[in-house]
Amino acid sequence: MAGIPVEDIVVPDLGDQVAEATLTRWLVGAGDLVVEGDPIAEVEAEKVNVEIPAPRTLHVVELLASEGQTVAVGQPIARTRDA
Repeated sequence: MAGIPVEDIVVPDLGDQVAEATLTRWLVGAGDLVVEGDPIAEVEAEKVNVEIPAPRTLHVVELLASEGQTVAVGQPIARTRDA
């Protein structure tokens, strides 16, 4: 994919004092097209499930974290490219 710009989706700020979460479920896979606002993954932090939405319409290139993995706020979890 040389020459095609890619962008990482990162774990968003999840609130006061939350530094990490567990990626509980992927809702997309590599190669999927997602529309702005569609949930792409679920994470759990302090017993609260949070969906991570797509920031805009994108193609998912690669998943960078596994279900069950602990991920830090700001950590890339998926690589995408514009649709």
